[in-house]
Amino acid sequence: MTLFQAAGGEAPVRAAVDRFVDRMAQDFVIGFFFAGKDLARIKVHEYEHAARALGADTRYTGEPIVPTHRALRINAGQFRRRLALLRAELAAFPEAVRERWLEEQRRLEALITDGTDCVPPELA
Repeated sequence: MTLFQAAGGEAPVRAAVDRFVDRMAQDFVIGFFFAGKDLARIKVHEYEHAARALGADTRYTGEPIVPTHRALRINAGQFRRRLALLRAELAAFPEAVRERWLEEQRRLEALITDGTDCVPPELA
């Protein structure tokens, strides 16, 4: 059994992704990244990425993750906020599912953040 199956398959994973994207878009810390963006499109790509990480035979159809996100200049604090929102959304899933999903996200941190923390270097 894959972790995707252990999560309940498409419907619960898609529902969690939808809620997660909505939470990010409304969040007071990182919501500005989503202003004017097509949330339905983001949900599709977040779902594809999550489903694939959990072992589903799903193809990611979005733009390359690294250059797309690097251009946003996401700092480590903002990325950790994303992880906190995701962790809260995954609470109902089995531990193995939560850990794999979060592990895949943590793997991306060094690839998509700009190398700074919450404080700009000149103020540190």
